[in-house]
Amino acid sequence: MSDKKKEEPLREVQPVVVPMQYFVFGPLAAGFISVFPGMFAFVISNMIARSFDPVIGYGFTIYLISFALAMYLLYLKAFKEPEKTRYRIFENKLEYYEGFFNRQQRTVVFDQVIDVVLKEGVFQQAKSAGSITLVTQQLVSSGDGKLSNRSVVLKNIPNPQEVYDLIRNLADKG
Repeated sequence: MSDKKKEEPLREVQPVVVPMQYFVFGPLAAGFISVFPGMFAFVISNMIARSFDPVIGYGFTIYLISFALAMYLLYLKAFKEPEKTRYRIFENKLEYYEGFFNRQQRTVVFDQVIDVVLKEGVFQQAKSAGSITLVTQQLVSSGDGKLSNRSVVLKNIPNPQEVYDLIRNLADKG
């Protein structure tokens, strides 16, 4: 049996909810996504009716149903996923647990980090939040034969400047 003491993180961060991201981008994304099932229902209903007068009722109904479903799924992503997400910063690594439907746990070792980027969007600034991107030296293929660096984005971090400075200092040591 190992008596190894569990390592304590220097800092544990949980993302904040930024409602304006949902209220602005949610309807745009849901509207775009819902066009496809609505159009499919419109085409199929007109093929079944075989009339020269277009039947738009079924397509519009399916569009509204899929719009509501997409908005609900985006609501879960925007409001519930941050409750399940944790970023744990250690002396030599970052561990993060994220995802609402599909949970994933990843570790980024600071000696592989080559760049740290802080971005504070307009909606994030209202909640004193920001996104921190860690760019690692690991190369991955993007599918078309080009190699690029892997990046990990920590989204909607409260007090992002403090966390950015901490991660940057730890990555410089690594």
